[in-house]
Amino acid sequence: MKFKRLLAAAACLTAVIAFAGCSSEDNKQEIAVPIYEAKPASYKTVKAEVTEISERYTKEGKYGYPYSTTVKFEASGQLDQINVTSEQSIKKGDLLCTLFSDELDQQIEEKEVYLKQAEKTLNTLIAKGAGYYEVEQARTELEIQQLEYDHLLEQKDKYNVYAPCDGYFRISRRFGEQLTKFAWVNQGTVLGVAQDNSEEFLVCEIYDNPLNNVNFGTRVKLTQGAQDAEGMVADIIHNDNGDFSSYIYVIRPDENNEFFSFGNVQVSFNVYSRQDAVVVPSEAIKTVGDRKFVNLLIDGVKVEQDVETGIVDGNNTEITGGLSGGEELILN
Repeated sequence: MKFKRLLAAAACLTAVIAFAGCSSEDNKQEIAVPIYEAKPASYKTVKAEVTEISERYTKEGKYGYPYSTTVKFEASGQLDQINVTSEQSIKKGDLLCTLFSDELDQQIEEKEVYLKQAEKTLNTLIAKGAGYYEVEQARTELEIQQLEYDHLLEQKDKYNVYAPCDGYFRISRRFGEQLTKFAWVNQGTVLGVAQDNSEEFLVCEIYDNPLNNVNFGTRVKLTQGAQDAEGMVADIIHNDNGDFSSYIYVIRPDENNEFFSFGNVQVSFNVYSRQDAVVVPSEAIKTVGDRKFVNLLIDGVKVEQDVETGIVDGNNTEITGGLSGGEELILN
C-alpha cells in the first residue's frame, strides 16, 4: 500500500515538471526581439582631379597717397615759434616749429668773432708777404674755425622743424591743445605725420595679415569697368599703430592704361600656377593639430589618408603628397 502511494506521488511530480517546461518555452517565444537589417552608410563623394591650379588673390584697389613721414623734434627744448595747426596743407621746407636756442645762439656769435679774426689774420699775412709755413698755419686755423662755425649752424637747424614734403600734415594726438609756447619737448618726440601728396598711386590695403607669396615685382591684372590692363607690385608698406596693422600694396600699372584716378580698380594678384596638380575641394581636407588628412571611400569603407597641401585657389587646394589623382573622397 505504501509502495503504491510513492508511485502515485512520483507520477504527479513528473507531470508538474513537464507542464512547467512547456510554459517556460511558451514565455520565451512571446518576448523574442525582432532583428532589423541596418542600411548601408550614404556618403557625398568627389573625385581627386589632376588639373591646373593657381594661387590668386582678387582685391579692390583705389588711387591715393600711400606715403607719409613721421615728423620728430631733433633736439630737446622749449617751444618758441609755432606755425602749425592740428590739420593743414604743407609745402616742402615750410617751417612748422622752432625751439628756443639762446645758449646755442651765443656760441654761434662767439664763434663768428673767432672766424672773422682768423680770416683777417690770414689776409694780413698774405698782404705782408709772410713766409709759406706761417701763411699755411693761418689758413689751417681759418679752416678749423669755419668747420666749427658750420657745425654750430647745423646744430642750430635742429632746433627748427620743417615740412618734409608737399602734402597734408596732421599733428600728433599726444599734443592736442598742449602745443603752446614754452612747452617742453624731448628729442625724438613726434610732432605729427606728413602725408606726401606729390604723386598719386594705385593701392590695395590689406589688414592684419599680408598676402602670401606677394612680393616686389609680382604681376597683377587690373580691371576698371570695361578697361583691362596689367601692372606690378612696386612697393609694400607695413603700418602698425598698436591697434591694428595693415599692408599697403603699391601698384604701378603698365604704361598706356586708360584708368581713371577715381573709382575702384579690381586687382588680381597672379602669384603662382602649376599644371598637372592633384586638386581637391578644400572642404574635404580635415585638420587635427598639425595633421592633415582626407577620408577616402574604398570598397564602401571609409579610410583616413594623410596628405600634404600646396596652393589654395578659392575653394580648391593642391595636394602635394598622399594622393595621386582619381581617388574618391568623402565630403560629409
